Order: sequence, then structure tokens, then C-alpha cells
Amino acid sequence: MFNLGKKGKNDIQSIDALELITENESNKDFVIIDVRSPEEYSENHIKNALNINYSQNFEQEIEKLDKNKKYLIYCRSGHRSSNATKIMIKSGFKDIHNLSGGIRKWKSYGLSLV
Repeated sequence: MFNLGKKGKNDIQSIDALELITENESNKDFVIIDVRSPEEYSENHIKNALNINYSQNFEQEIEKLDKNKKYLIYCRSGHRSSNATKIMIKSGFKDIHNLSGGIRKWKSYGLSLV
């Protein structure tokens, strides 16, 4: 009945996300998107991540992106990025991964931020 704790099919764990980033380091068709606010983004973010604020014109902003590229989406805890992933899939994006647990989980593993 409720979706609490249910992992979506596009969700990946921090270690898998790190592997995805490493494998695609020189891939111009791989994009990391931080959907937090600009204030949150400026505190710290994953290297090379674009900031597209989920709370402001998200749907209009993603229409400017190439729907055929590979995307890793994240936020603070995974809630906004999960919703953003659903919107992107509905908009026709093909290859999307949501960082389960968000940047909080990422940090808990001691993974790097800039």
C-alpha cells in the first residue's frame, strides 16, 4: 500500500554509483545531476555534477537535455531525486539512475565531494 523503503528499478547504491561515475569519467554522454537547491549544491556536491533545482522549473530545465544520454540523479536523501527520475522517465529519458539514499548515504561511505 505504501511505498516506504521500496527500492525503485532505477535506484542504485553509492558504491554502484561510484563505479558508474568511474566507468564514465571520459564519456561526454554521461551526466550527473544534483537536484538540490543552489544553496545545498554550493555547500558540496559530486564532482562535475550539474545543478538543476527540483523545486524550480525542473520539468522545463530537463527539456533542454539530451534524452539519449546516461544520467545519474541525486539529492540529499533520495526523495527529490526519486521524483525527478520518475519525471524524466515520463518525459522520455532512457538511461537514468537514482542515487539511493542521496548525498547523505554517499557521505556515510566517505566518498568524495567538492
